[in-house]
Amino acid sequence: MKQLPFFILAITLSIATMLAQTVSGRIILQSGEGVGDANLSLYIHPNIYTTTTSENGSFVFDGVTSVVDASIPTGYSVSVNYPNPFNPTTRFIVGIPATSNIGVEVFNILGQKVIGDIEGFYSAGNHTIDIELNGLPNGIYISRVTFNDKHTFVKKMMLLYGSQHLQSSSISSLMKRGSSASILSTTIDSIVVSGGSIILKTFTGLSDYDGSSLTLGDLIVEKDSTAILYVGKYYKTVQIGNQIWLKVNLDVGTMIISNSNSVNQTNNSIIEKFCYNNDTKSCIIYGGLYQWNEVMQYTTTEGTQGICPPGWHVPSDAEFVMLSVTVGESSNALKAIGQGSDLGAGTNTSGFSALLSGDRYVIDGGFNFLGRTTHFWSSTEGDISYAGRMRLGLGSDRVNFSPGGKDDGFSVRCVKD
Repeated sequence: MKQLPFFILAITLSIATMLAQTVSGRIILQSGEGVGDANLSLYIHPNIYTTTTSENGSFVFDGVTSVVDASIPTGYSVSVNYPNPFNPTTRFIVGIPATSNIGVEVFNILGQKVIGDIEGFYSAGNHTIDIELNGLPNGIYISRVTFNDKHTFVKKMMLLYGSQHLQSSSISSLMKRGSSASILSTTIDSIVVSGGSIILKTFTGLSDYDGSSLTLGDLIVEKDSTAILYVGKYYKTVQIGNQIWLKVNLDVGTMIISNSNSVNQTNNSIIEKFCYNNDTKSCIIYGGLYQWNEVMQYTTTEGTQGICPPGWHVPSDAEFVMLSVTVGESSNALKAIGQGSDLGAGTNTSGFSALLSGDRYVIDGGFNFLGRTTHFWSSTEGDISYAGRMRLGLGSDRVNFSPGGKDDGFSVRCVKD
């Protein structure tokens, strides 16, 4: 008997392992080429799982769970089964506020149904539901109680011969072991694939997930012919009027730590960047933050390539003004949906997809205003200390132009030559 707690723990860990498994597959182009570094989101209500593809396009979602306890509306209840462990019958007390259809199913840890679809209508009040698993092996079982084919409650039970018997009493419903062998499964709502060199694609109508390991095989996506590859990363582009812009902020170079010692990017043949809060993940999302001289690669020539890809350049003040005029001088048209608020809520009608990525302040090396403002460097120099910038804010639809301190850290959007 002293070993029983360990035995229960071992069985519990086993069921957790078997029910939290993987969904895998491969993202490919029509040519059969694998798509690496794509972002994937798996939606199985109410959970969302994320992963990225490997170099050959393979992906694995770990820890995917197919059995989820759903919340029960007010007035409905399902007690903990008693006894648990049980031998071989256990009992639930179910409460319902009005006449309802109650269905009960029981599955083993492989997802096989060991009690068939048993259901019936019950009047308002409390009812006992007894489940008998006589003749089945020791182990964990999953019971699923459903109200009116809408609301589901899931419980884990342990059958352990030699454990406590259920004391006899009046019974509303006695569930016997059936011969059905269907699979407990959960519908995959969708998988969304984005990023890299591909056009965003949503896959639906996929195989149901049975709680073990599911292989989806090859999922075919379409290449985005407008994306360009620069220093190992794909950048999507967008045409706005007669201009072609990067659709995301530039993220190139080696991160250096910003602190109160006012560390600066230097002319050392290495492109250097700051990442908001010194977190590399911030650069992945919002791009790097750069000082003006680093952006320009230590020239003051307006329209220079600077740290932009070949065939692209750092925009001038005049080019930013042209962009603003093209979108009706609306910063909301430039901001991504979800960026800004009230009168400054982004609509992204231009496709420019600006994020309010904040800035880095040279005086104390601190980071500021993430989610509130963004600044884009211009290649137009003001004087020895200042250069042009375009600024978009949280609560305004205005596009602002004003000089910025060259040693502050701002974002970069390149424009095509």
